[in-house]
Amino acid sequence: MIYIILAVGALVAGIITAIAGGGGMLIMAILMMVDMPIKMIIGTNRVSALMDNGTSAYHYNKNGNVNRTFLKYAVIPAAAGTIVGTRMLAMMDGKILERLIPMILIALIIHSLTSKNVGIESKFQGFTKKTVAMGIGVTFLIGVYMGFFGMAAGSFFALALVYIFKFNFLEAVATVKPLVFLMGITSIFFYAAEGLIDYKYALFITFFRVIGSRFGSTYASKKGSKLVKPVFLTLCAAIVVKDAFY
Repeated sequence: MIYIILAVGALVAGIITAIAGGGGMLIMAILMMVDMPIKMIIGTNRVSALMDNGTSAYHYNKNGNVNRTFLKYAVIPAAAGTIVGTRMLAMMDGKILERLIPMILIALIIHSLTSKNVGIESKFQGFTKKTVAMGIGVTFLIGVYMGFFGMAAGSFFALALVYIFKFNFLEAVATVKPLVFLMGITSIFFYAAEGLIDYKYALFITFFRVIGSRFGSTYASKKGSKLVKPVFLTLCAAIVVKDAFY
């Protein structure tokens, strides 16, 4: 029975992650039904998320939704931040960042709901020294958070790009996918070295998440930001509620 639940959940998680990010919350909730330590759950989920984000990144890039110029600025800080985060994991309490992210999300969700045109149409007018510096800073911090815990890192990252660069939601979600994939590769070495991955479950979940991810990214590319924004904000609200009550 657990495999049937995991298959359905992974398929749905793949679709959600491709459109807005954060589908890993569903996978972790299901894995908690299995007698598995929480760190093992996080590591196992990270493997499936890696391939999920890789699939989405490929299809978004193929459809021309990824801002490749920003990737050139962000690759190094993304990797550096993730390395710092995994190194700090044993020395510091990641709860600091885990609590900070939802607080910022609340403010951004409220602003997005009161500003109906935010993220619907791209108002990107090019990069400036200021926006590039802000983008690099945010990328590094997301990398650190990814190294600590990583849950819904892509969702927060995408929302930040909407506000910094005035991307629409589709372009923001698409652009963070390759970077989150890179962060995932970097952090997964840590989990593998620590023996925190159940490969049997990881491979099973990955198969269905990749299918869902391919469908979700293709559908989102066709429907644009009018689809992505409501799904995205609903997911962000779910992250806040989950953090507040669980």
